Amino acid sequence: MFPNLQSKHKLAFASFTASFVLFLSYLLLDDFLFGEEIRKELRAFVWVRLGVGLFFSIVLGILTYFLLNLSFKSLKSISQLLQNWSQDVYEDSGESERDDELGELARHFRIALYQKKTKEETVSQESLNKKERELSDKIQKFFHKIRLHKIKNLDITVFPRSSDTGESDYANIIPTADGCFGVLAGFPNHGAIESSLKARIEGMISLAQETTGLRGEDLLYKIDRALRSTPISYLNLTLFYLETRNGEAGILQFQKLPALVHKSGKTNILPISKQVFYDFRSSTRDVKKIQIRPGEYLVFLSDRLAELTSSTGVAPLLIQLQNWSSGRDYKNSRELTLDFGRFLEMESGKKGLSKAAILTVGRVRD
Repeated sequence: MFPNLQSKHKLAFASFTASFVLFLSYLLLDDFLFGEEIRKELRAFVWVRLGVGLFFSIVLGILTYFLLNLSFKSLKSISQLLQNWSQDVYEDSGESERDDELGELARHFRIALYQKKTKEETVSQESLNKKERELSDKIQKFFHKIRLHKIKNLDITVFPRSSDTGESDYANIIPTADGCFGVLAGFPNHGAIESSLKARIEGMISLAQETTGLRGEDLLYKIDRALRSTPISYLNLTLFYLETRNGEAGILQFQKLPALVHKSGKTNILPISKQVFYDFRSSTRDVKKIQIRPGEYLVFLSDRLAELTSSTGVAPLLIQLQNWSSGRDYKNSRELTLDFGRFLEMESGKKGLSKAAILTVGRVRD
């Protein structure tokens, strides 16, 4: 009849029509229910009764329209919430909220959906982080197995020799044609990407170890150039070489803790690197060259120690380490590394020390 009318208008009109028809039916039936005298009296008020019936029918129709309109708005709000939920949208639509029971229901529903989403995201992120840690640990455990080779006239020690956690820094020393080459690499944070880069560095070192006739200085430049092809942020890196014949050492360092030289019961601190993290874009290499004499030890500490110790800053830690090692004459690099490790374990704890690395190389007295 009225195809363009909305359902709420049709239902309101139907309610009005049904109510008025029932009232008219009552007017027709009362002729059969009452006697002749009463019927005559009622017929005198027939227009009044029709007016009252029409009025209440209109009121009922309006009330029906109002209730339907209210219900449709609430259903629309709930359907919008369900649609937002299915599309991962948890923000208000911008419409003013109703200040009644249905509006309160909509608000509670929105809060419940938001809390559910937040919980799902938290659980999902925790699960993702756990899987990434497990993958990182597996990668580290697979490649971090150091096998040191004896190098003529050099005394070398690497700590740790193996690791099964992705948080640990990677350290290694390999022989070269004129002495040795060493690397110390790590990240302040850990994950599968970081462990993969450390595994890539280990692959380079393993390949270089099988290459004969390569000088340490040349190897340093080649490793540095190869690393620039895969830029990964926040890499703490130290590359160094030491020539056995003349004791020349070249150091390329990108970390907070500087290299140390222990000689005659005294630990000296070398200049601190200007950059904390490896610069993949720079084409210049600031290789510091020093002289290591027989009986002297060159020591490298990873930055994880600076992050995990109770000392505030690098300088206090180095001063404490100098005081600790003052007057101690170590017989070999292993004894020095273990003694430094004991001090650092007191500062950072056993768990903290397991994340760090220590490299020690010394020239044997003639």
